[in-house]
Amino acid sequence: MAAGVGGVTEKTLFLGPKIPKEVKSLKKLLPGLDKQTFRSLLKIAVADFEGRQIPVDAYPDLRSSSPDPDGLDVVFSGLHTLLRAALRLPTTVLKQETFKEDLEVLRIPGEFVEDLASIVFGPRRTNIDQKTIDGAPSYPTLESLRWRIDVSISTNVLSRALEPSILMEMDTSDGKSHSFEVQRAEFHKLRHAVATALKEMEELEKKVDKIPVQSLQ
Repeated sequence: MAAGVGGVTEKTLFLGPKIPKEVKSLKKLLPGLDKQTFRSLLKIAVADFEGRQIPVDAYPDLRSSSPDPDGLDVVFSGLHTLLRAALRLPTTVLKQETFKEDLEVLRIPGEFVEDLASIVFGPRRTNIDQKTIDGAPSYPTLESLRWRIDVSISTNVLSRALEPSILMEMDTSDGKSHSFEVQRAEFHKLRHAVATALKEMEELEKKVDKIPVQSLQ
């Protein structure tokens, strides 16, 4: 996703075009952090992502034993933000090699890269993804859609005489059926609005891909 060139990158990192401040701070704070504390922070973050209960004293104990408690807060926030951004992307989109390259651009010390990659691409990823799915809002989905053209031969509203309309019937995953009427003119407006929105989304994606990441120096 990224390749450093003259202080900027050709493509955006998995974090997006703007790097959060707490993630930028990792390049300065991680070199002074021992491996055991780093892994303890990752365990707390993973437990949070998996929805498991975290011992009340887990983080306070780490903080109280740290020579720089405030710095530890920033490190944990940065790691949590970094991992959350990576876990939002399917592994079919964010490859492990690309993830490691992006960490190099972020100047994450090499000794910590494998531990981070093992969370995003390791066996725990399944539990994390399942928790994300279970915790997401759930709404009925569309099962089937039927429509037909209806022309009113006579009506109490004279202005609608002989005006065709579209009768829509749809079934949703919760077992309910819904019927509604759409005037032809309104249907064409809706179709045009959807086509316009899709085109604008495509153009926006192209623009985002061209935005360089600000220098991390």
